[in-house]
Amino acid sequence: MLNWVMGVAKPIAIAFILAYLLDPVVNFFENLYGKIKIKNWKLKSGRTWAVMTTVLLLLAIIVLGISLLVYNVTNQLRLAKLDDIVVLATNYINNINDFYASVLAKLETVNIHSEQINDYIKDNATKLVDALKTGGTSFVSSLANISSYITTVIFALVISIYFMIDGKMIKNYIRKVGRAFLNNNWNTRISIFIKDADYVFSGYIRGQLLDVMVMMFALTVVLSIIGVKYSVLIGIIAGLGNLIPYLGPFIAYFGTAISCLVYGQYQKLIIAVIALAIVQALDGNIIAPKLLSQSIKIHPVLVIISLIFGNAIGGLFGMLFAVPVGALLKLLFSRYVDTRLKEKQEEQDTVKQKEQVREKKPPKEEAGIN
Repeated sequence: MLNWVMGVAKPIAIAFILAYLLDPVVNFFENLYGKIKIKNWKLKSGRTWAVMTTVLLLLAIIVLGISLLVYNVTNQLRLAKLDDIVVLATNYINNINDFYASVLAKLETVNIHSEQINDYIKDNATKLVDALKTGGTSFVSSLANISSYITTVIFALVISIYFMIDGKMIKNYIRKVGRAFLNNNWNTRISIFIKDADYVFSGYIRGQLLDVMVMMFALTVVLSIIGVKYSVLIGIIAGLGNLIPYLGPFIAYFGTAISCLVYGQYQKLIIAVIALAIVQALDGNIIAPKLLSQSIKIHPVLVIISLIFGNAIGGLFGMLFAVPVGALLKLLFSRYVDTRLKEKQEEQDTVKQKEQVREKKPPKEEAGIN
């Protein structure tokens, strides 16, 4: 039953997230179409036209990105000579074998038997092969379920279109239901919570998506100028990795190092590492703070803790929303602490006022004599 509910709720959840993220773009086109007038004729259903324009723009960006990525990868593979790759791989294997033989010779001189090393290598090789088999099996199963993924995405896109078109009507109906079944106190609390959640999530997710686009473009351009192979692929994946804190820079450095080492571009590797450090420094100190909301200013330790909990609860998907959820909890906790301090201060002020009144009030005996 739980799996069935999750299967049904998944496209609805994706549709809600997609509609929420695209809402500012829809509002922009709606305001733009609302200003269009042709001989006293005003465009009707501006919201619908704005939603369709936003969806077409999104699909065009996705198709353009995939086409650019596929073209770059296939072009790099076409330019690479198979004989050079085989010779390069052979040299690497020979170097590894020579290094392994020299290590065994050194170990023999210190009376450490090579059988122990061989057993250790065999055990780790077995684990590596098992891991590769597991990864291959999961990849094949993912390909087998690709039809279900496509179906989920299509349903999510259709539902998100309805969410974007009738979003205001749905909000008003939910408020009406809340007023009917809940008291004013709970309605006020829920309204405040929704505003806080929208403030944090809109500031983080939408700002983070803008940061991803900026970093994808910047990394691709910088690596392409330097001449690193598969620069577009590295730039896109590293830019998407910026959705999870600290993952984007790791992908950029690791992908650049692998590409340069495989093709023997050691000088370009040094230049690329310096350039990536500069780009990441600009992003961390200038670009990201300008794009992200002030509401997600949380300590790096809290970011790491949020990522750990997000990974434990929801894996990669949980890590994507771990930081904004952590920022929301921090905001709610800070607001609760401020409220409690205010209440205690009011209690202290009330006690002081009562004490002052008692001090000013004359004793009963003196009051009677007077």
